[in-house]
Amino acid sequence: MLPIHFLNTSGNCEPLGSSNAPSSELLERVMTKRTRLRVAVVSDALYPWHKGGKEVRYLHLLTGLPQQGMDVDVYSMKWWDHNPEVIHTDGGSLTYHAICPRIAMYQKERRSIFQAIAFSISTLRLLTRKFDVIEADHMPFLQLIPLRFVAWLKRVPLVVTWNEVWGKERWRSYVGVIGSGAALIEHICTRLPDAIISISSGTAEKLVGMGVDSNDIFVVPVALDLEGLRAAGEPSSAPELLFVGRLIEHKHADLAVEATRILCDRGYDVHLGVVGVGPEYERLLAQVEALDLVPRLTFYSTVESQQELWSLIRGSKVVLAPSVREGLGLVVAESLALGTPVICAIHPENESANLLNATTGSLVPAFSAEALADAAEFWLNDDSRRSDRIENFMAAHEELTVGAMSASYAEILRNAVNPFE
Repeated sequence: MLPIHFLNTSGNCEPLGSSNAPSSELLERVMTKRTRLRVAVVSDALYPWHKGGKEVRYLHLLTGLPQQGMDVDVYSMKWWDHNPEVIHTDGGSLTYHAICPRIAMYQKERRSIFQAIAFSISTLRLLTRKFDVIEADHMPFLQLIPLRFVAWLKRVPLVVTWNEVWGKERWRSYVGVIGSGAALIEHICTRLPDAIISISSGTAEKLVGMGVDSNDIFVVPVALDLEGLRAAGEPSSAPELLFVGRLIEHKHADLAVEATRILCDRGYDVHLGVVGVGPEYERLLAQVEALDLVPRLTFYSTVESQQELWSLIRGSKVVLAPSVREGLGLVVAESLALGTPVICAIHPENESANLLNATTGSLVPAFSAEALADAAEFWLNDDSRRSDRIENFMAAHEELTVGAMSASYAEILRNAVNPFE
């Protein structure tokens, strides 16, 4: 096993696969001897203005780091009409800054190259700001190049959160002939950070496969707001089947629609709820109309709050997640923590499949609406208890807490600033 590091539930670093975790006393000594850090967090997309698993992860991180004795300055596009209120805690603070105008992130079905370039150039504004360390989202890649220069000039470390690895073939399928150039940029960008935080061990292994030094990679999984999840109630009415995700090609909401038709043809009185927005919406709407499923399908677009989303998940019978590309899959984890079975696609780029076992969900071949419908039929007739499914999932994933993730990030950032303490 390569010495990739993961952060255990106490927030301590250790090699992946090691059984010798540092003691809680060591963590306490390390944390108490350190002063408050000023952290510059750079991401072009933020919750609640842009909703997705990555954005929710950053929401948890941004609210958790001040509790770890850090002053956090977030640099993004100007998503807001009125500046968000500065949050002060006993340990630190959270402040939002706009470094460029809000620019549409997608052009038709693909990420906007113009937006990526404009946001990347805007990160040079950090040259005039004060901070001890930069923490950046790896997407859309280009911003990591100016951020590397900012870090060098200001003599601070650059730490990057990596959600997924694409590679040459995927880039070619996504953007065509310029895919090789995009893959080269991705490859170059993997060499720029002083440390990489991977959201899953699978993504970490792919980074190592691209030549990244395993000693520079730390695995910190997604965090679940367990208190909020436990408080989620069931809505008065919820669809039996639910799809949650951006309406983009690799998420394959179309398979969820087709699986619904198959179940209806089999005599099941089911409805599908689709939560999400994106460039595939018009195509999905046409598919629904062509299959005569309009009375059977509800497009929720975006929901107003996490509680509303969790209530829908809790009220549904099964979540359909046929995506073939997920860095980990926060919605899948949240659904399982709520006790709702999930059906995931088996695909080498889909890390969310690793969250399931036979008692909490099903794995089906990718791109198969028939297999999706078969698995959904199983769970529609399943009589296992929700409480048992929750217990089985949480017993296998005790590390998925906001406190553990925040402590892990804080430890990595502090070690990046003071590597010899």
